[in-house]
Amino acid sequence: MPQTTAIRVPRPSNGSGMLPAPAPLPSLGGPPLGATGGVQMTAGDVWRVIRGNMWLIITIMILSLIAGFGLYKYLMKYHASYTARGYVQIQAKTVVYDPLKPQTTDLNEQMLSIHQRTQAQLLSNEALFSQLLQKPDTALRETNWFKQFIGKDGKPDIPAAKEALAEDLSVRPIPESVLVEIAMSYSNPKDTRIIVEDIVTEHLEDQRRDSNTKQQSRSTTLNQLRSKHEFRLRTLSTDLRQKAVQLSIGGASGQPGRISAKELELSELIKQKFEIQTEVAKAKGELATVQEQVQNGIDPPAASELIDRDPDVNFFKQQLNAIDMQLALETSGTDHKSMKSLQRSREVAEQKLEEKRKDVAANVKVGLQETLEAEVSHAETELKTVLEKIAATQGELGDLTYETANYLTLKDEEETTRELMKEIDQELAAITQAQTQADLSGISWARHPETPDLPSSPKIGFTMGAVLMAGLCLSLGIAFLRELLDTSVRSPRDIARVGQLNLLGMIPHESDDPQSAGSPLPLVIAHAPHSMLAEQFRQVRTRLQHAAQLESTRSILVTSPSPGDGKSVVATNLAVGLALNGRRILLVDANFRRPELHKIFGIANDNGFAGVLASSDSFAMAVQPTQIPNLDVLPSGAKPANSTELLESALLT
Repeated sequence: MPQTTAIRVPRPSNGSGMLPAPAPLPSLGGPPLGATGGVQMTAGDVWRVIRGNMWLIITIMILSLIAGFGLYKYLMKYHASYTARGYVQIQAKTVVYDPLKPQTTDLNEQMLSIHQRTQAQLLSNEALFSQLLQKPDTALRETNWFKQFIGKDGKPDIPAAKEALAEDLSVRPIPESVLVEIAMSYSNPKDTRIIVEDIVTEHLEDQRRDSNTKQQSRSTTLNQLRSKHEFRLRTLSTDLRQKAVQLSIGGASGQPGRISAKELELSELIKQKFEIQTEVAKAKGELATVQEQVQNGIDPPAASELIDRDPDVNFFKQQLNAIDMQLALETSGTDHKSMKSLQRSREVAEQKLEEKRKDVAANVKVGLQETLEAEVSHAETELKTVLEKIAATQGELGDLTYETANYLTLKDEEETTRELMKEIDQELAAITQAQTQADLSGISWARHPETPDLPSSPKIGFTMGAVLMAGLCLSLGIAFLRELLDTSVRSPRDIARVGQLNLLGMIPHESDDPQSAGSPLPLVIAHAPHSMLAEQFRQVRTRLQHAAQLESTRSILVTSPSPGDGKSVVATNLAVGLALNGRRILLVDANFRRPELHKIFGIANDNGFAGVLASSDSFAMAVQPTQIPNLDVLPSGAKPANSTELLESALLT
């Protein structure tokens, strides 16, 4: 007869128990009903595995808790790290160093962010580290941190110290503020404070020196301009006195009464001449200033602006900024291949930027000088034209009028020169006042570092959390590994994993079906036909008809691995369902050790299947009818002494 395999499904935690249903092998024919199509673990399977291994998970979590606390104590004793933090602030105003047009500019949010990042880069620059580490009289050289780099010969290993400092020091701009944070982590809390203090102090001194140099250069340029204007003012005063004497001798007061048309024309020409002379003087002054700045190696402000707007220079700046951002985001050490590659790329980009700036600066300076020279030439040409007109008009008005005009011109020029000297004196006074201030660099201390009292690492929360997470992952891994190595069949997923088996159905527990209350479970399909249990048995019957091709199948075996699994309940309801469907069914009880069918149907068990196997002549007497139409029962009969031999007899082969 075709063989079947019973499936024992445990009752799930939600209270819906399951009874087995027969699942014929594919040899019976028909499609594989109920197959899942693959071994997939559902949420219910995951919860079942966790619930079944809860003791293991709890045990490992407790051990992880103990291990985490022990690890925290070990790290606190041997690997504790302290972090000292200091803060510097960026000034909200910056001074533009232009010798001709000095001014103070308020920083907007974008410029402030750029200044913050710039100061952060300068504070973490290797040149600053080298400069500080090589100073013999700093407090940093007395720290235990620095002493660890002193070799047997008594000389410090500056490259190694610089590398360690770059790794342990953290500099970051604080968004939406004017602050930059400088933090140092080390096992000695006092050393961290000293290192942060010395680094920031050294950086501030560098910035002050640079600022003072710019101020001195600006002051020198202004003093030179003042000397030139002062000399010109003395010359103008002498000329005015001489002109006044000449006009007095000639009988002219310099303030004529009636003015003719020619005099008006001459007056306009003189006024135009003065304006052009002012333009010429201004253009020459600017040209002289630019030439002097070029000779002194100072980039004129206009040239600097043109250089900064050059597309090639901006392109290399963007490349350099992109590499700096990559360096800032790089988490690997300085010896890492990617870090070295980025550093080399930055050096190449910085070299290209400097070369391009020099090329552009040379061209811009030449172009700027040529432009100023052209302006001077143009102004001089205009001046020459006006002078020629004045000469012609003066020839008509006479020498006296001409001298009067010259006197007025000199007078106006004297006033202009005095105004220029006044502006220069004001700028020199502003420089003197700025030099008396405590800070000219645009950056200063916001808060000095303090010696940390508590370690920054390890953190008990992080350490315990990491160890507990590792313990949880380990316990879950062991639990699911046990599940993978477990070959027991407990769920539809296990059936799909076994393979070559079709799941015909799953019968819920009787407590989950109130409609079946009071009805005997083995005959629920007949006594409670509208219940959920009856409907599930009818579905099993329908699937079995398709899977087993009952037109040609003469016998079906219902069995299970263990007693009490529900073989009799499934076999009885399946037989009743097939009988009610119009098929003649003989239900045979082959369980010689624990027969149940005679109890279910209330029939005698004196003669039955055991007797039929011993002698087929007793078959008709052993078969007993039931109250279910088309259903007869063959009980097990008296318990035989040789049940195994009877099952192996020729009648069953």
